[in-house]
Amino acid sequence: DAWLSESPAPGGGEDGYHVVCAMSASILYVYRGGVLTASPIEVKVAPDGDVRGPLAAVLQIGNIIRYTHDDGTPLEWEKPPWVIFTTTGKRLKPTDEGATLAKRFKTKKYPLTLLLFEGGTWRWPTIRTGYVRHVLPGIFLTTVSRQPALFEVKIELDRATAGGREEELSIGLLSDVVGLAEPSIKSSAGYGKTRTSAQTFLNYDMHPKLQKLRHGTAKLLRVPRHNLEHLQVVRYGLNQHYDAHRDYWDPREFPDVPRFTGPDGFWNQRHATLLWYLSAPGAGGETWFPRAHGGPVPYDNWMACDERGASVSPTNATAVLFYSLKADGDLDEYSWHCGCPVRKGVKWAANSWAH
Repeated sequence: DAWLSESPAPGGGEDGYHVVCAMSASILYVYRGGVLTASPIEVKVAPDGDVRGPLAAVLQIGNIIRYTHDDGTPLEWEKPPWVIFTTTGKRLKPTDEGATLAKRFKTKKYPLTLLLFEGGTWRWPTIRTGYVRHVLPGIFLTTVSRQPALFEVKIELDRATAGGREEELSIGLLSDVVGLAEPSIKSSAGYGKTRTSAQTFLNYDMHPKLQKLRHGTAKLLRVPRHNLEHLQVVRYGLNQHYDAHRDYWDPREFPDVPRFTGPDGFWNQRHATLLWYLSAPGAGGETWFPRAHGGPVPYDNWMACDERGASVSPTNATAVLFYSLKADGDLDEYSWHCGCPVRKGVKWAANSWAH
């Protein structure tokens, strides 16, 4: 139940996510797209222990991201190598998967559940709308939408119950961020009426509390700490907002191959956004996802904040998590979102962007 859905995620967002049940070191049952079926695909590990070749052949895993610019120019990037994780988030080293399985089944004979992500990065599966997952002590994800993959995050740990342990996130830790950001907060320049909030960027290394936040964020997202950008802290005063936008850059609008190529030579985009609600306003300030559940782009209604799509309120959640990339690494064009106008009080939030 924790890893398989009864139906595919709409829009193909989880087509690059597969659940692999290792029955032995040589036999794998694959649930394509993470969808429950009575007839999973049987894959045999190669005699030399190669796991990647047989899986890639059966699942037809591609290694290129392709787009075409409006002027017809073809654009291509090589995808990061696809990866297999354990359900606890341990990443199996590519090309060593067979040896890992052989070693494991020497001492443990029961099946092992593994998760394959074609995009090369962990991505929490949605399962179904309303599904609640306990991801860390005192931290829960609730699926709001499967298209895009969108979750409400709740933290039930206060500073006392967290006990000051580095690996834990707490409500108290989040409230400390506001004080660290206040000295450098400035109005967002160059956005006109599109974005009227104030912002600043904080280097996680500037303070032990931010280092702790980075550690906890990476653990929650199951990504390396170096995959996180600097923390962006934003303040929304009365009636301030940020029109509907995307956190990825569309290469059809910005046809710059080097810009979206990481230092390792692979396709590099913002993969996930963890938007922390540091301080809730008295009213308003929701995060609106106009395209959730498959809706159209809200042309000329960039901050409508109406019943279309889905919304997450800072009064009901500690954070909102959504993915800008699908499980296969491609852009999820349904991840448009808007910072709705604050109607009373002040809203403080912080963006943790993971690549």
